[in-house]
Amino acid sequence: MIRPGLRFFFTGDDTLLRSVLFLLGLMIILAQSAPVQAGDSSGSQVTVEVGAAFPYGQLGANFENTRLGLGATRGLELGFSYRIHLSETVSIAPTFFFLDYGNYEGFNDELGDYRVQSSSYRYAAELMVKMPGTDKLLRPFLAVGAGLNRNRVTGFYQDNFRDLEKSINTMGYSLRVGAQLAGLEFSVVYNINRFNTWQFYHSDFRERYNWDNVGLRAGWLIPFGD
Repeated sequence: MIRPGLRFFFTGDDTLLRSVLFLLGLMIILAQSAPVQAGDSSGSQVTVEVGAAFPYGQLGANFENTRLGLGATRGLELGFSYRIHLSETVSIAPTFFFLDYGNYEGFNDELGDYRVQSSSYRYAAELMVKMPGTDKLLRPFLAVGAGLNRNRVTGFYQDNFRDLEKSINTMGYSLRVGAQLAGLEFSVVYNINRFNTWQFYHSDFRERYNWDNVGLRAGWLIPFGD
């Protein structure tokens, strides 16, 4: 029997994850078999990134007209990573990101103007495969990540407008594609953030939430060490 906490890996939800792992494995083979270009840097790096996050699922659904909807809108994503190069093309990095989504703002006869705020902290590890080349060349990359999401909602319950201030920790996954040019990095990321909880809707059983999002990021690469 599959334990509830592991069901995500063995159901239809893992189709994207399996595709990501296949593509990553293919890129590792291609990158490691390609000749290494002179001038490649193998030192560690600190990357500072900023971007826009676009919410999906219940996170972005209308708060007043959609069951479980939280009404989040496009928000800001800030983060950094410490990238350790395992080879000229493969690296791994612990990462931290803060996502502050746009608030839902509404009006209620009893409360007057009100707002619902959604945000996430993400602590993860990311494996990246970058095509060979020098730092001055455009170098495409593919990266996958996994880690802990701390999802938070403050405002009001949707069904009875009682005060709401709750957080939940969940596992999350990401797929990122982009390119590095000199000391800059540009990418598109899809974050998988799905979980069951009773905390965001006033009921006595666990509801299913989809907090997936797409992010557009720009990063600054800072060499660290030798």
